[in-house]
This record gives sequence, C-alpha cells and structure tokens, in this order.
Amino acid sequence: MAALAVCALARPADARDLLQPESKWTVSDDFAKTRKARTNLSGAACAPTSPPFASCVIVNDDKNYAQTFTIEGTTLRPARVVRLMPESADGDPDAEAAAYDDGYFYITGSHGLPRHHPEAGNPPSYTLFRYPVDRQALQPEFVSEEDVKGLETTTRLRGVLKTLPPTADKYDKPLGQGGINIEGLAVRNGRIYFGLRGPSLDRHAFVISVDRDAIFTDNEPLHAKSHDLKLGKHTGIRDLAKVRNGLLVLSGPVNDQAIQPAIHLWGDDGQLQKLAALDISDAGKGAKAETLLVLQDDDHAPLRVLIMFDGPENGHPLEYVLKR
Repeated sequence: MAALAVCALARPADARDLLQPESKWTVSDDFAKTRKARTNLSGAACAPTSPPFASCVIVNDDKNYAQTFTIEGTTLRPARVVRLMPESADGDPDAEAAAYDDGYFYITGSHGLPRHHPEAGNPPSYTLFRYPVDRQALQPEFVSEEDVKGLETTTRLRGVLKTLPPTADKYDKPLGQGGINIEGLAVRNGRIYFGLRGPSLDRHAFVISVDRDAIFTDNEPLHAKSHDLKLGKHTGIRDLAKVRNGLLVLSGPVNDQAIQPAIHLWGDDGQLQKLAALDISDAGKGAKAETLLVLQDDDHAPLRVLIMFDGPENGHPLEYVLKR
C-alpha cells in the first residue's frame, strides 16, 4: 500500500448527510466481568467460520483479559474469558483493538502513559498478543480465565514506535500532548497494521505496519513502514478492518473534538475514499465509536459493518450498510 493517500476536504456534517443505522442489535448477557470493563469495549474480530461468526473475540481497555463471543442473527452472545496478563500484573495492556488472520487472533495494547495520570506510567504498554485457534472448529485451543495460557507476546513494537518517523518524537507522551496511541489493528497479506488515534499532524493520521511473523521473533527484520492518511484536522484512527480490496478505516476525534465518526476505504491502490459519516445518536450522549467489525464483504452485495462504542454498557452495537 502506498505511504501517502489523499482525501477531499470534508464539510461539516448535516444530519441529512449522515448514514443511519439499520436493524436493531442486542447482547444476550453482559460482557465480563465488571461494569467498568463492559463500558470500555474497544475492539473486536471474528474468524471466518461456517456458519459465520461462531468464533469472535472482543477486548476492553480496562482489564487484563479479552472475551470470546459468537453472533447469532442480530444478537451477540458473550462466552469464555481469555486471560492476557495475570491479575497481579503491574498495569494493564490497555487493549484497544483485535484482528484475525490465518489461524490466529491478534490483540494490541495502546499507549505508554495513561491519559489522565501520565505520571503513573504503564509497563505493559504497546504489547502485542496472539493466540491460535483450532483449524477445524476455529475456537481457541485452550480455556484460560484465571491463568495466562497459549499466548505469544512481543514488545518489539516499542522499538519501532521510538524510532520510525514522523511520529517517533511522540512516543511515550500523553495523548493530550499528541502522544502515540494505538486504537486500530488489522492483519493482511503478511503484514500487521496499527492505526494511530494520535498524533494527528498537518491533518494526517498514521498507520504503522510491520511484518506479521517477524514481530514475534527476537531479531528478524520487521520492515516497518509509516503510512499517512489525510483524514482531517484533529482526526485520528479509531479502528481498522480487513476487506477484499484494502482496509476499512474508522475515523474519529483524537481527543474530545466535535468530529463525526466516519468510515473510509484505504484501497490496495493507496487511495483513501470516504464511504460515509455515521449517525451515532442512537448510542447515546458521550458514546465513542471504537469498534469496526465487518459483517458482509461480498462481490455482489452491500458492505455491512457493525460499530460498537466505548461508553454505553455492552458496546451498544449498531449496524450500517455501506456502498463502495
């Protein structure tokens, strides 16, 4: 993919310009384990299964675990907890995004310094996790709610973020000071893509990509690249998702600016196309669109996606139908 993509300047969104959500979705039971965790859901991914959506994972940015779930019709059904770090760990990974590729689920931590208490630090920051799923059942090969089992972890991403221009000087700074904050994750064609909520520089947001398998080794070359996407002033990446012809980008405010969430297609040709700005009023005041899950990506059918939110309990899922 090209390092530079362009996008037409967007005018302020009128209610008539916003894409409206479709069918109503429900969650069968509360996500684990605390109310605080399930109001901080921040990323999800599903493996390709038959029937579809029989193996999915969702993460929150508050606890040391992820959780599996399934989708039946328009209902999300929470299932097993996957322990990422021991409960006694110093800090938490601040898990913000998930992805699936070639037999593995991937989960990424987000930022080095907490937004509201940067003096506290966060040792597990920028950790990348992956765990395998059974090739037949496409379920985790382990059950691990209390203990960490079956996970590969790497912190090699830290070295990339410290040194890769043009965002390296924002490493380990608070979000309010333009610090690096990861909120999107996708894996495609042998590379892992990390979408940055911040910094936003000269109307551009950034995606960092590395070799998928090398990052889980000690010293294989990562072939790291920085890609800049012209999303607009104070606009960052809130999630990424793989589709047939590129990556979908969920954009939103870097901090609390009045930026309407939108979905873009970053195509294999390197071009960035804005597909729609989203009406998220159904999610309630203060809801932040942070999870982008692809429901349908076929040649001869509309593109269907599920958006979930940080703020409302259990993510308040909303479905949108997009034209490419």
